[in-house]
Amino acid sequence: MDLRAAAALCLWVLSACRPRDGLEAAAVRGSPGAGSPGPLAAASQGRLPRQREAGRRGAGALRNGTVVPHQYMVSLYRSLAAPEPPGAAASSGRSRADTVTGFADLAAGDDSPAEAGQMYLFDVSSLPETDELVGAELRVLRKPPANRSLALSREGALHRLLLSACPGAERPPRLWDSRAADILDSGSPRWEVFDVWEAMRDWREQPGSGQRLCFVLRIVSDQSGRPLPPGQLGFSKPPPPPHERALLVAFSHSKRKENLFKEIRDQVKALGSPPFLEPPDPGQETPSQPRRRRRTTIAARAGGRGGGKKAKTRCSRKALHVNFKELGWDDWIIAPLDYEAYHCEGICDFPLRSHLEPTNHAIIQTLMNSMDPESTPPSCCVPSKLSPISILYIDSGNNVVYKQYEDMVVETCGCR
Repeated sequence: MDLRAAAALCLWVLSACRPRDGLEAAAVRGSPGAGSPGPLAAASQGRLPRQREAGRRGAGALRNGTVVPHQYMVSLYRSLAAPEPPGAAASSGRSRADTVTGFADLAAGDDSPAEAGQMYLFDVSSLPETDELVGAELRVLRKPPANRSLALSREGALHRLLLSACPGAERPPRLWDSRAADILDSGSPRWEVFDVWEAMRDWREQPGSGQRLCFVLRIVSDQSGRPLPPGQLGFSKPPPPPHERALLVAFSHSKRKENLFKEIRDQVKALGSPPFLEPPDPGQETPSQPRRRRRTTIAARAGGRGGGKKAKTRCSRKALHVNFKELGWDDWIIAPLDYEAYHCEGICDFPLRSHLEPTNHAIIQTLMNSMDPESTPPSCCVPSKLSPISILYIDSGNNVVYKQYEDMVVETCGCR
């Protein structure tokens, strides 16, 4: 290398490694990281994940195997994947949630007297202990009474709905929430929503509390003070149809970045090892082989045009369409069925472009590679900024979960 070339290289290194000015530094500080708001806040501010939402399909299409997603969970997913009006704000506590889990009622029908109320039972064992619980609610469907005139003539129109813990041997049942109810306002089905955040926190703090959470709903007449049968106000006796079951909704925040492979491992244990995770048997034709060949064909079509030598392109973002059905994950992922993930591809050669935001190490490595390619490999084209998407899926406990997974979409590429 002559003296002029060496001087040019030194000048380029000095300019590339200069301190960033105010705007560039602010852009770096503003990159996503710890402290980013949860999906409830992001949705309220109009920031949307780049994914294909399942709203074009009917609710009946959102069912996997024997698990029918509760309509509330489907609506929640759709609302968080759609833009909110400017200025809309989520509640301060739940805006931090990045996971919403729906637990369906497991209680069976019984012939308990009106004084005993109606019981709701939930298996909450799949809720991670490490997650911070930021909210919880119980949603119970109330239909128009079958005989409204009978209810009005005996006990009047106003009643109290009392939600408490199931009675136990150690302590009296504790009242968690209450609300007024008017028979005259029940002209159409509606969901009564009770705040049970304190109940779930209490359940977590009690040692040996078991894996199930139990509630009792009692109805008391304001006029006479007597308890009434829940059915008299339109509460269905269990077990109702799946879409009418009571739903316990837990809003939580993961204290550590969740890896999608954790959920995949849980699904492997629950469903058995999927074909794409097992090596193929060379002496046996398996059902997974046609699918694998089809994916290879799709990848080949997207990769290049014919068998000629591929032209070298500089590091940039390229298309990568992910189809969960082709991966065999559509038996537990409800939505989205596919999304645009993108990927980074291309060469990082001298001189590196400023928009690739190379690290100092990448700059030095590229210089060394330009002088002696045999001794030093080039720097790599990798994602420099990633964004999350939201996924609605069925966990290993057959609960429907809405979760935001970080680092799922490539936004920009760089040389590292």
